[in-house]
Amino acid sequence: MENVRREVRVGARFTRAAFERAFATFREFYNIAPQRVLCAPDVLLRYCELYESSPLRALEQAVHLRHAGVPLVAAVLAPGTVAFEGEVDEERMGDW
Repeated sequence: MENVRREVRVGARFTRAAFERAFATFREFYNIAPQRVLCAPDVLLRYCELYESSPLRALEQAVHLRHAGVPLVAAVLAPGTVAFEGEVDEERMGDW
């Protein structure tokens, strides 16, 4: 298996549609779902504003945040950046 990573700049005030597109580009590019999503602090806060019923409560429980079943993790990244990580079978890479 090969570890893969795709960084996307969504900006600090992204929309739900922009995050969904960024998530989908990883899936389309590698033909797999990411195993985890690394988020700059501003991205994580914005995600909570968009997807959680109470952004402050969501931040308190950030260790449990998930998007489509994939864990979201705070990371040291450039502002407005999200990084999708996963593993791809080396023998299948390029077959799609």
